Amino acid sequence: MSEGPMIDLDEWDKLMIVLGSVLFLLLVLIILVCVLHPLCYLHKICPCKYEDDEKALLQPAYGSLYDPGMSPGRKGHFVKGKHGTVWQPMVPLKESELSDWSDISVPEMIELKQDGVGRQRRTSRTSDYSSSASTAVSSVQHESRLAYGVAHDRAKGVLCVRVIQLGNFRVTEPDGATMPYVKVRLYRSPKHFFTFKLSSANKDFPMNNLESEVQTKILRRTDNPLFNESFKFPVDGHDITEYAVRFLVCDVDKFLRHIIIGETVRDLSKIDLIHGEEILFNDLLMTPQEENLGELHVALMYLPTAEKLSVILLSAKNLRPIEGAKRNIEIFAKITLMHDGRPLKKTKTSGKASDLSPVFNETFVFDVPVYQLDKVYFSFAIIGVDKDKEDGRRLLGRLYLGVNFEATARAQWLEMVNNARKQVGCWHRLQS
Repeated sequence: MSEGPMIDLDEWDKLMIVLGSVLFLLLVLIILVCVLHPLCYLHKICPCKYEDDEKALLQPAYGSLYDPGMSPGRKGHFVKGKHGTVWQPMVPLKESELSDWSDISVPEMIELKQDGVGRQRRTSRTSDYSSSASTAVSSVQHESRLAYGVAHDRAKGVLCVRVIQLGNFRVTEPDGATMPYVKVRLYRSPKHFFTFKLSSANKDFPMNNLESEVQTKILRRTDNPLFNESFKFPVDGHDITEYAVRFLVCDVDKFLRHIIIGETVRDLSKIDLIHGEEILFNDLLMTPQEENLGELHVALMYLPTAEKLSVILLSAKNLRPIEGAKRNIEIFAKITLMHDGRPLKKTKTSGKASDLSPVFNETFVFDVPVYQLDKVYFSFAIIGVDKDKEDGRRLLGRLYLGVNFEATARAQWLEMVNNARKQVGCWHRLQS
């Protein structure tokens, strides 16, 4: 039997064949990757590419703030457009715009009254709020008192206020305060040609004519907390009768809200401070009076399919000026997404110069899962900055929006949940 011709290959020929095979396989792999990858030029001319452009979905970080200018990375896919491949933050829906699960629609505006009265609510399909916590209300502890002292040095023109101690004040009770502290506010009456006295002692001073404000340190979990802190205010001896001192006993609750437990007011025109000696008082805490700090217009909207919670800060009105003076101020709002008393994300608006009724019209979008809607809430802080002072930053007012807060805030939140893809707006009074 005859054998075929034998080809004798040396070691270099065998090596070249192996290298050629490896290079061929590598070339085939590169071509496949280029054809399938959306950023490659060959992807545009590939006849067998996917119609939906290889959507690689990633879950967003909980509570992440969505910014249209952000780089790809959290949730979305690449979409080919007229100007090339661009990043889309959300998956486009193929359903009709009339579908109940589609977020592709022009948001409708629902405006609530300040008392929380709106349209009749239907049962929510996104969350059950029947067992939600009730509105947190602070109350004065029975027979609690504040001991303090007031003195005036006429030679130096200094008013000395000493916060001594809270008496009959318990933190071990179920409704007791956990982190009490005292705010000291100095008010000055405006000058009039004709003066008269009002019948009520609490109305003898103007609530919105704040001159200065200080506060004591926070004492955690202390019965009858002893502060013994002194504060000095520049007050001329001839004007001492135009002033009043207001003491606000405050606490920080589980939602990190600074709430007022009680207050007491001392009108300096009714006490004798001529001799310069400290006069001691032990006043009973009264129910705090509301202050006119202005109002904030906020709209909320939730997209259940995209799981996006939008906050539209529209405007504010009648804000209180810093320390009652007309200076070069800048006002901005700080917005914080909270969860169980912990801040998740913070953002702020642009500053509005010298305007106590600023118009913001700014929208902020947060990633919030549907099942967390009854656990998250928003904290708004309106900040005023006096540019003529180094330490000119002052808090003008606060607002909390969520299902566990006041009636108006709760009503707006439930209206937002029950009316998906619609903006629900409402005016809210700012809190101290």
